[in-house]
Amino acid sequence: MAPCGTRYHPTCIRAGPPFTSRLRNQGGLQFPKVREWGLFICEYCTTRSVLGRNLHGRHDWKLMMFERMRLIDMANSWAEKTHQVYQSKLKFIRSFEHAYQFTCLQSSCLSRPPHGPEVSLMWMQECYSLRQGRANGDPVVFGSIRPLRSAASQFLAWDACFSTGGASYIDDHRRVLLGDCRSTDNLAYSLFSQGQATRIGHNPQPSTALLERHIRWIDHHLRQRYLESTDISTRAFLLRAGFANLILWLGWLRSNEAFSLRWCDIRAILPSESSQADLPTGLGAFVLQLTPTTKSSRLATADVVIAFHCQSGLSLGWWWLHLRRAALTPVDYTSSLEPIFWTPNHGRWTSLFFRTEILYPSLHLQQLQGDGFLAPFQPNTVNSIEHKFWSVNSYRRGARTHAQRGRGLQKASTAQVYEHGRWRRQRTGEKIDVMYREWSLRDRLLITFYCF
Repeated sequence: MAPCGTRYHPTCIRAGPPFTSRLRNQGGLQFPKVREWGLFICEYCTTRSVLGRNLHGRHDWKLMMFERMRLIDMANSWAEKTHQVYQSKLKFIRSFEHAYQFTCLQSSCLSRPPHGPEVSLMWMQECYSLRQGRANGDPVVFGSIRPLRSAASQFLAWDACFSTGGASYIDDHRRVLLGDCRSTDNLAYSLFSQGQATRIGHNPQPSTALLERHIRWIDHHLRQRYLESTDISTRAFLLRAGFANLILWLGWLRSNEAFSLRWCDIRAILPSESSQADLPTGLGAFVLQLTPTTKSSRLATADVVIAFHCQSGLSLGWWWLHLRRAALTPVDYTSSLEPIFWTPNHGRWTSLFFRTEILYPSLHLQQLQGDGFLAPFQPNTVNSIEHKFWSVNSYRRGARTHAQRGRGLQKASTAQVYEHGRWRRQRTGEKIDVMYREWSLRDRLLITFYCF
């Protein structure tokens, strides 16, 4: 199993389809142009060392393909300009060695090529990178690949708890330190992941932001359908749809936060009860208690405050009052654990269900009526409404922009925007005055009352 010792010319170490790169001139699919380099083990020797046998067959050929791409990704964890700078410095080091007849940098002598479990895990990531994304058939982004490493890390961390006899530790960066370390904390794995992320890219195309007129049109359309309908189940569905449309827009909620809401998670302060909460006369509010574990911290429980009626005319309270009077809702909602967004014919609602049944049909109708913003979106293409508004994050992005730019009656301040999205705060990154800031209910209402 000793390495063969063959060293390829850097320009010969290339990869092509099915591997892809977002970089110009297919950057990231070939080895850096270097003259001075340390150890090099060819893909055949490494693959044979990991498998512990000679290679044969189609599947072994694919593993060699993954190994070559792994080598390229690892080498490209450094930027091209960095390689250029370091090559000139390495050239000086070699000249110094030659002039004074001793060695500064000596490559290690391996009796066997790399064969640890981190190699096969990296092959697995290379294999997953060939999958197609869900939106338009393009390759997956690195953000979809990265959880594979996290999943493997979880498995290895749990295994280390019981297999090391107490000789496993976790540092400030949440790395598990063993006698050696987890395979996923291996230096080679870190270099590989950085190089793969550079080639593939981290972020997908964000969901297009909705505009205030789209929300207002949907609100009016659903209200008219509700008032004209006589079927009980249809009316219950439309009430939840109208309530969801405004709660996503005004509350800046993620899909799981919105569609996981239970009746007991909402505290309604009616305008007639404003004095009980020290609010101005006639100003009501909703206090939403989100899921016990938030995206930014599993230790924190966040709440969101929304005005009962907005000064622009949008009224979450209108939908709430009609929803409370409708059939198929619990009598004592304050203690009910039933989900709000659930209907007998559809079960529990999801982001996909809401977009498919409510958002997309509404946007298509607005497009037919001549909405200029929606006009370029053509059906059955990568530029369709379904592909552009592929997440309810369209509500959050649009509402935040709407408030920050002052497109409502008043422009939201930076502090108001931060407070309204406060479940995202991280104490270690906050200033001391922000960390201990506690706004009153009245102050927290201003952003939704005036800005929407």
